Amino acid sequence: MKEDSDHNEVEEENVVRIAVIGCGWWAQGWHLPHLAAHSPHIIIAALVNSTPNPTSTLASSPLLSLSELSIKYDCPCFHSVSEMLAEETVGSTLDGAIIATSHASHYQVGISLLQEGISRRQRHLEGGENTAHRVINILMEKPMTTDVIEARSIWEMSSNTYPEGAFIINHTASYRPQTQIARHIIASNEIGQIRHISASMNGPLMWLFNDPSNHAWVSTIPWQTASSPDDDENQHRPMIGNGYAYGQIAHVLAWIYAVLGAGEKKKDDIAIPTKVFCNMSYATNTGADVSFAAVITCHDGITFALSGTALLPGSQYADPPVGKHINIELFGEKGCLLYGGDDRLPESGRLEVRKTALGKKEDGQSVFPCAPGRDWSDLLGDDVASELKDGFYFEDGKQEGYGPGSMKSFLDACRASSMQYARGTHVQNAAVNDSLIGLRTVQVIDAMYRSSISGNVEEIG
Repeated sequence: MKEDSDHNEVEEENVVRIAVIGCGWWAQGWHLPHLAAHSPHIIIAALVNSTPNPTSTLASSPLLSLSELSIKYDCPCFHSVSEMLAEETVGSTLDGAIIATSHASHYQVGISLLQEGISRRQRHLEGGENTAHRVINILMEKPMTTDVIEARSIWEMSSNTYPEGAFIINHTASYRPQTQIARHIIASNEIGQIRHISASMNGPLMWLFNDPSNHAWVSTIPWQTASSPDDDENQHRPMIGNGYAYGQIAHVLAWIYAVLGAGEKKKDDIAIPTKVFCNMSYATNTGADVSFAAVITCHDGITFALSGTALLPGSQYADPPVGKHINIELFGEKGCLLYGGDDRLPESGRLEVRKTALGKKEDGQSVFPCAPGRDWSDLLGDDVASELKDGFYFEDGKQEGYGPGSMKSFLDACRASSMQYARGTHVQNAAVNDSLIGLRTVQVIDAMYRSSISGNVEEIG
């Protein structure tokens, strides 16, 4: 292996070992190049894919086979998570894993990795040691699962049973600095108690959702040709629906719950969903949902309207490319927070706060928190604050560079826990856990699908 020669000048505590589980289009086009860009401090330690030849209808050219990827990234490859974990030189040395498998297989892969973390901790305690064990951190593609019971199980395990490892969901929009600023504004009570939420996301995606060959995006039966752990006919529950809601609106829901501070310690959760009524329309060729309008009832009386469609004409891959149109509005008793635009055109929007001051000149005046002149160094850090841009920045899908903010947060967590292990210091609970945001997102989407089928208001699972 190249590891000994290429990394011999890098201190062991500064080297992080990552497994990539699911080696399809997204992993080959984004995750693997991003990880490789961090070399030599980041080692791609293992690749897992259930089939030897990953395929994707979205790839412009044939994907590399698992053996070709193994050569390219100089690491072993496996066909199941259990096979990888059983390999002593690999499984016990991982600092983190990226889950980029099919939506319906996220649960089983995630649980397997969380159980590995629990087993490591137990073996460490049985050995009579009470300092550091090697923590395993997780970066999971969205949605967290396609089943509420599974989502709740991951939330409970990652938050309570195994809180040592970071659990990050790859909602890239939630890791933008603009999102951190919006969360700070809500937490600081600048717009007062939230009373109403309105959000929409409209994308040019009929080429994706109306094509039957795009199995993973349109089939309601879990698709097994992407990577999954050991074959078991009972390992997946059938998906209620699959299409625009799971494929796209998860980004918006996750952004909203991230800004509302879901899961943050010492904070009462805002807008916990309790009921949903939803109408959907479906693609003629696939039956996948391509538009919806939903009303969400929340425990604290917040009214929440959510809509979206894939029917926007064009394509992000056309010439010229067409972006997604996103609009999110949070209304409070002291003002509102607005964020929206075309996600391909930063100049199309910006984060805006309007204050309520009835009877005063200031009523309705706008403030733009990301505009030059306000120092966000204490919140974002000097480097991020110095590069903050005033515009509309949502999903981060750039293939070049070191990856989105979610990847950075994941690798930072891996570095921190790796350093704890190398120094033998006590393990602390991870600073980042997105599992409650993931649960809220799955709960709402699951109820949307059930309501569209029944025609009734559906309780949150």
